[in-house]
Amino acid sequence: MKQIYKNISLSVLTGLLAVAAFPKISLFFLAWIALVPLAIVLSQSNVKQSFWYAFLSGFIFNAAGLYWLIPMLHFNTGSYIQAFAASCALWVYMALYWGAWGWFFCVGKRTFSSPWILAVFVSAAWVVLEFVRSYLLTGFPWMLIGYSQYRFLEIIQIAEFTGIYGVSFIIIFCNMLFYFWAADKRGNKYLYAALSLIIVLSVFGAFRFEKFKFFGNEEFTAAIVQPNVDQYKKWDQAHRDEILLSLEDYAAKISGSKVDLVVWPETVLPDFIPHNKQVLSTAKRIAKTAGGLNIIGAPYNDESGRWFNAVFQFGEKGYTSIHKKNHLVPFGEYVPFRKFLGRFFSVLNEMGDFETGNGITVFTDGKIYAGPTICSENFYPDISRQFCLNGARVLTNHTNDAWFFDTAAPYQHFMMNVFRAVENRKSVLVSANSGVSGIIESSGRIISYVPAEREALIISEFLQNNFLSFYTVHGDTFVRICILVLIFLFVMILIL
Repeated sequence: MKQIYKNISLSVLTGLLAVAAFPKISLFFLAWIALVPLAIVLSQSNVKQSFWYAFLSGFIFNAAGLYWLIPMLHFNTGSYIQAFAASCALWVYMALYWGAWGWFFCVGKRTFSSPWILAVFVSAAWVVLEFVRSYLLTGFPWMLIGYSQYRFLEIIQIAEFTGIYGVSFIIIFCNMLFYFWAADKRGNKYLYAALSLIIVLSVFGAFRFEKFKFFGNEEFTAAIVQPNVDQYKKWDQAHRDEILLSLEDYAAKISGSKVDLVVWPETVLPDFIPHNKQVLSTAKRIAKTAGGLNIIGAPYNDESGRWFNAVFQFGEKGYTSIHKKNHLVPFGEYVPFRKFLGRFFSVLNEMGDFETGNGITVFTDGKIYAGPTICSENFYPDISRQFCLNGARVLTNHTNDAWFFDTAAPYQHFMMNVFRAVENRKSVLVSANSGVSGIIESSGRIISYVPAEREALIISEFLQNNFLSFYTVHGDTFVRICILVLIFLFVMILIL
C-alpha cells in the first residue's frame, strides 16, 4: 500500500507541475520536468497500471487547468450540478489521452532497450495523441503542452517549421532524458544531451527571433477595442442602446488617430445584421467615424434564415465582405446529439444553433490584407495558414471571452495566438470583448497587451508582410513524420 500511495502522489505531482507551467501561474520551465515523476511510476508498473496512473495525472492536469468550465457552465445552465457533471466528463475525456500515453510508455519500456529510441517513441506518441484530440469529435486542442512555452520565445521559433506540435515533442523528449538521468546514477550523458538540445534550439531560435522582430515591409496603425461588456448584459435587449452608444464613443476616440485598421471583438454588435436595421446603421456609423478598414463581429442571418457567427469588413458605405466562422464550438454555438443530451440537460433544448461557414475570406482595402479568425478558430493552425495562403499579410482574432470571467481561460486562449504568429510569421491583432487583447509581432513577441475584465483601447503600429513560412506552405509535416515514426517503431515491437 505504501508503494501505491507513493505512485499516486507522484502521478498527482506530475499533473500539478504540468498545469503550473500554464497561465495564470506561468512557470513555463516546469513543463520540462513535469513528466519525470510520472515516468518513474510508469517504469515500475504494468500496462494496466500505467494507463491508470497516467490517466490520474491527466485528470489532475485538466481539472486544475480547466477549472473555469464550472463557472462558465453554471452561467449557461444555472445549475452547479450540471456544470460539475459536464466539466468532469470533459476532464475524463482529456485524461484518456494521458492514459493512452502511459500505455505507450509501458509498451515501449518493455520493448526498446535503448533509452534514446524509447524517448523518440513516447515523444512521437505524445504528438500524435495531441493531434488526434485537436481534431477528433470536433477537437479540443486546449492546453497542448507546447503552449506552455509562449514566453520562451527562443525555443518556440521552431514552430515556424514544425508547428505547435514540434514544441510539444521537444518538451516530452527532454522530460524523458531528465528521467533517464534521474533513474541512472551514471546517466549524466542524458542530462548533458537535454541541456545541449535546449541550448542549441535556443541559439537557433535567438537568430530567428532577431530576423522576425520588427519584420515586415509595410507599417500601419491599428486600433484594437476591448469594450468589456458584461456577459449578463450582452444579449439583453434592455441594454442594447447602452452598448451601441459605447461603441460610438470608441469610434469617436479612434477618429482623431488616423488609424488604418480597427479591430472589434466577436459579436460586438448586440443583434443580427442585416436583420436589425438599427444595429446595422450604427455599425456603418462607427466605421465611418473611426475611419480605415473596420473588422466588426456580429451574428449574421442570411436570406434563407440561417444564423452564422461572423465578422464583417466595414467601410464608410457599409460592409463589403463577410467571413463566417468555419469551426463552431460544441454546446456554445451548436448542440451535438441534442435529442439524447436534452433529456439530461434541459437547457440544451432552449439553445439555438449557428450554421458552419465555408471558405476563407481575406479582408482588404487594397493596402491591408487581413485574415480574420473568430474566437476558437485560432485553436486550429490550419485555419490561420489557409488565410495566409489566400493572401493575408496580417492575422486578426476576434473573440468574446467574457464567458470565462477573470479566470485563467482568457490567458490560455490568448497564448495560442503567439504560436499562430510564429508559425506563419505574421503579426496577430487580438480584440476580445473582455480580454485578453493585444498585438503580437511575427517573432511571437507580445508588443501590446490588455488583461481580462478591463475596458481598453489600444492604438499602436503593426507590420504586415507577404512572407510564406515553411509551416504555412507545408502544414503539419512534422506530425506526419511522427506518425510514420510511430508506425515504424510499432512494426519493430511486433517483430521483436
